[in-house]
Amino acid sequence: MDFFRNLRIRSKLLVSYSAVFMLVITLGGLTMYSHLRESVEANIEAELTNSTAAILNLVRTSVSVSIKNHLRAAAEKNLEMVQHFYGLYQSGRLTEAEAKARAEALLLSQRVGTTGYIACVNSRGVMVLHPEPLWIGQDITRYAFVQQMIALKEGYLEYDWRNPGE
Repeated sequence: MDFFRNLRIRSKLLVSYSAVFMLVITLGGLTMYSHLRESVEANIEAELTNSTAAILNLVRTSVSVSIKNHLRAAAEKNLEMVQHFYGLYQSGRLTEAEAKARAEALLLSQRVGTTGYIACVNSRGVMVLHPEPLWIGQDITRYAFVQQMIALKEGYLEYDWRNPGE
């Protein structure tokens, strides 16, 4: 302390202003650091959230497109096979009953996913093919998705449905 008392006024002012300046700079730096850190963390979290949402959307879209393409390919192949049986019937190599039985057996032998199946509805909304014989011949136009199917005639349509017995 004696050292500080013996200094000239100019040196005392320089030391005291320097100490205050260093204190203000240090406190200001710490305050800015904490605010900047919070801001950067918030921005990083927001970017991660956006990136995660974008990746999730990309995966969902990819899965949806993949499923649509798989189902479309299966439907097109099934149509070819049924047309083949119809051609055999038209050429006289199969009776109508044999051609229908083979087409039905082919379609009913297939599974869609783990619990799905192929069912066929005619243009009037009557079930003509179903794994559960109880459904065959029933008018199912009361379901909105069946009305959409009848209106679309061709294409892809997603709908909610619970299989019988589930």
